[in-house]
Amino acid sequence: MHDKTTLRQTMRERLRAMDEATRSAASVHIASHLSHLASTWHVGVTVALFGGLKNEPDLVAHLLPVLLTQGVRTCFFQIEHQALQARHVRSIEDLHRGQMNVWEPQPHCPPIDIAALDIILVPGLAFTRDGKRLGRGGGYYDRLLAQPDCRAQRIAVAFNVQLVDHITVEFHDEHIHQIITESGLIPA
Repeated sequence: MHDKTTLRQTMRERLRAMDEATRSAASVHIASHLSHLASTWHVGVTVALFGGLKNEPDLVAHLLPVLLTQGVRTCFFQIEHQALQARHVRSIEDLHRGQMNVWEPQPHCPPIDIAALDIILVPGLAFTRDGKRLGRGGGYYDRLLAQPDCRAQRIAVAFNVQLVDHITVEFHDEHIHQIITESGLIPA
């Protein structure tokens, strides 16, 4: 499409254009696809989730409770020294609104080493079907995914309107392995 700045603006406009009912219904479908996928994961799998921004799929309301009942070890990230630190979350009550108004773990939640993460659900503004990702511009997930100890499967979670044909990538931009939208799973 265009440069990253222009594409970010375009994607923000697309997401703002989604009404609440459409966004909510799509979030329910995404959570359903993820729940089905979770039934294939090994016992004791550790999964990092995200959430809290209005224009993102709602994983807290629609997916977290399901994963907890399935015995999945769940975590959310907290920003510490310009880096994402995973922390174990055992219930919705373990979350609060953090620095960027996203869901973050409460201070009492124990840290989880990056090497212990099996799956990272990755947010972003745009994705291509071959695994390219455009984030919001802070570089938090690119730095996290670039760590040598990060061997987790990377699953982008997005709405269909976030799929694009082209994203200009730079050397530091990290790719994802799969994408889940309201339409289902897309291998990257």
